[in-house]
Amino acid sequence: MPNWIKKSFVVFISILTFGLISPQDLLAWNTQKSENHELSTDMLEITTIPALNREQSAEQLIAQAREITATKLGDRILPRIETDFESEVLPKIEEIILDLVHTYPEEEIADLAISPVIGKGEGERIFHIMDLKSNDEILYFHVRKDRPPLEGYTFNFHYHTAEDGFETHHELADVYWGKDTPAKFGSEQIH
Repeated sequence: MPNWIKKSFVVFISILTFGLISPQDLLAWNTQKSENHELSTDMLEITTIPALNREQSAEQLIAQAREITATKLGDRILPRIETDFESEVLPKIEEIILDLVHTYPEEEIADLAISPVIGKGEGERIFHIMDLKSNDEILYFHVRKDRPPLEGYTFNFHYHTAEDGFETHHELADVYWGKDTPAKFGSEQIH
C-alpha cells in the first residue's frame, strides 16, 4: 500500500473519530478479529462520541488550523515571523472559520473537516476545509512568498472560497520577512 494512502487513512480516521480511536486500535482490533475468526461483544468497548455544537466544532477546526499552519511554516520561518503571524494572520483565520461554522446548517457542522492533504514544499497550500459528506472543498488557506523589487521578502497569507470558484485572492495579511531569502516551508531548525 502506498505511503500516502496510509497517511491519509490515519488522518481521516483521526478526524472522523475526533482522536478517540487511533489507527493502531483499528489494526489491533482487525488482527484480533482475524485470529479469533469471531468476536464476542464483551471484548468490544463501545464509546459514544458526543455531538459537537458550533463552538466546539469551530474550536476543533481552529486548533487543527493552527497546528497545520505552524507545521507548514516550519521551525526556521515561524520563530522569525511569529509575533506578526499571531497578531495579524491567526485572528483572521479564526474569524473566517467561525463565520463558516456559524453560517453552515446545524445538522451539517459535523461534516466540516480539514482536508487530509497538507501542503508541503514550496507550494502555496496550507490547508483546505471541506465537507466530508459531499466531498466538496469550501475554503482554501494559502501562503505565498513574494519579493517586491527593493523591498525584501514577504509572506502573503490569503484564502479562496468555493463561492467564486476559488478564483479571487481574499487577503489575510502580508508578513515581512527581510532582505535575505527565506527557508523552504516546513524546514527544521539546524542545531
